[in-house]
Amino acid sequence: MGNPLLAAAILAVLLFAAVPARGDDDRLWGAPAAPAAGPEVRDPFFAFCVALAEGDSLGVWSGPELAARIAATGRRSKLPVEMVVRLERREVLLPLQPSHRGRHAVRRWRVELDGDLARPLPYSILGYHPGTLHVSRVLEALEWVLPGSSVRVDGPDGPELRVGTMHALRLEVGHVILDADGLVDRLLGKKLDDTWTEAFVLARVDGAADPRENGLNGVALGRSRSGRPLNGAFDFRRDEVLPNGRPAARALSGLCRPVVAPYEQPDPRAWTWKP
Repeated sequence: MGNPLLAAAILAVLLFAAVPARGDDDRLWGAPAAPAAGPEVRDPFFAFCVALAEGDSLGVWSGPELAARIAATGRRSKLPVEMVVRLERREVLLPLQPSHRGRHAVRRWRVELDGDLARPLPYSILGYHPGTLHVSRVLEALEWVLPGSSVRVDGPDGPELRVGTMHALRLEVGHVILDADGLVDRLLGKKLDDTWTEAFVLARVDGAADPRENGLNGVALGRSRSGRPLNGAFDFRRDEVLPNGRPAARALSGLCRPVVAPYEQPDPRAWTWKP
């Protein structure tokens, strides 16, 4: 019969693995669970970045300053924050603002680490890390602030999701890559793709049937090696990944990808990186 824990882990990977951004609905979860208690954003580094975006704070923060802020929360981060040398969020002056589809990038983020990062994905599934996260020493992203909208993602009779202001960050310099573990590659084939990250989206959602999708949402937009669009969702309150293809993630992907990571215009840098 094999190892039942490994079999369960593989099943969980299938539930969490990135799926085509235009894929069918994922209905694998059971009855909605009540929202978890505790802070809205459990990870203190994510909480700091969310506060910068939603409060439109500009500035430069050194590694020691970030470490002090994180220590003051009394919570630990799963991320290697000790590697951060500098974090910046600056204004992009109007004459220099890139635009796409009539929308303008208004802010620029820059994160500098003390070296390239290559570590197991910090979020495990049943104790198993499905791959290695590769992050370049310097990351720079342009931020579009897109207006809220209402959208139905499951046809005209589906629930109407009300989406608030969206902060969409397109990665311009550097890379964030999930390199799927070789064992998972052999077992699952294309069901768990290596992923080149193109953009990150932050927004608040209301009206979802599953309460886990209401409130603050984080979504990563990326590409597989074949160019297939992917999206991955994150639950800030529980500090964990969610099954992809969920309505809120698909709504945010559909609203933001045409501006920051168009389906027809993949990042020309994608997969020029070599492990």
